[in-house]
Amino acid sequence: MFKITKANDLEGFGAPPKGFVTPDPELVSHYCRIESWTANLATGVFFIGPAARHHHGLPDEGDFGLLNLVQCYDAPCRHQVLELYEVAATSPSSFCFSTTIIHEDGSHSPVLCTGQSSNFSDDGDGSINGIFIFPKFKLDRNKPSHNH
Repeated sequence: MFKITKANDLEGFGAPPKGFVTPDPELVSHYCRIESWTANLATGVFFIGPAARHHHGLPDEGDFGLLNLVQCYDAPCRHQVLELYEVAATSPSSFCFSTTIIHEDGSHSPVLCTGQSSNFSDDGDGSINGIFIFPKFKLDRNKPSHNH
């Protein structure tokens, strides 16, 4: 899944439907880890938390860019993810994608990302902010997955 839209297309979307009950954070944490992230468009530097660094196989310290982040993604998805970020870096946009992280031990972990770019200026400034969602399981690369 790779989706992008103009950021202003989602105005009014944020209001929860009548009767919506916010999920209990403890229940959510049983199934997944959610962590926020941001990218500075002027420098190209991403700022992510410890869980995202761990899942992406990145060191605990130091700056990194988009190519460092996506190098662990399933190869066929990398190009599409790069295209989403490219569009988001050039105009206010909202996007989401899901892919698979391939770990050094050969195991695979799903990841879902959603983000929104904003704060553009004539001098190239701007930012992209979002969240990563890491389900708390790994996929066996030798068994086929079932998409329903």
